Amino acid sequence: MAIDVEWVALTSATASRGGHGSHPLGTDPELDLFARPVPLDPAFLERYRAAQVERNHRVTRWSRDELQRLFPAGAWDRVFTFARGWADPRFVDLDLDPSDRRPGCYAGDPQRANRGPWNLGVASTLRTWPSMWSLEASSCRGAPHLARVTVPSLVVQSLADRGLFPSDTRAIHAALAAEDRTLELIPGEHYFEDGGRAEVADLVAGWITARA
Repeated sequence: MAIDVEWVALTSATASRGGHGSHPLGTDPELDLFARPVPLDPAFLERYRAAQVERNHRVTRWSRDELQRLFPAGAWDRVFTFARGWADPRFVDLDLDPSDRRPGCYAGDPQRANRGPWNLGVASTLRTWPSMWSLEASSCRGAPHLARVTVPSLVVQSLADRGLFPSDTRAIHAALAAEDRTLELIPGEHYFEDGGRAEVADLVAGWITARA
């Protein structure tokens, strides 16, 4: 995914009461995504997104403070976990970023997955969090790197994907510096496991051949 840092920034669960959000139950009940009817209320969605971003910033502040606390004692890093990483509103509200997807996420039921032990970015160290997942400090945002891509580029989106959404793909396409850039939105699941792989292969081959 070309915008990995935004996965943890914007699909992580609601505001945590702890410093680094490792507790699977440390959420604000007023921002419980899974207790809300869909379609989601725009005012709730605005507060929810703001809380997600603040959570990311809070983890960044905590990681820096914790490193400063540990370093004088001779500890140069430590591992911590990041819980509740399956709570993008688009997992439950199909009116947001419309596509061909079914409700849910890569791990299935997002409510169950959100309380489970696995998600992208689940384990970090005090040093890797800022460089990988922090909205404030990470170098892993796609846009600055895509802005250096000047070769012909093909971006393909599977429209039933439940983790990468059309707005993400359009942002990737728009961020490319290439004058020759193509965006294709085509039917299919995440890896086209439900069919269509041969058609995608033909699409890619034809695109390359036309530029050979």
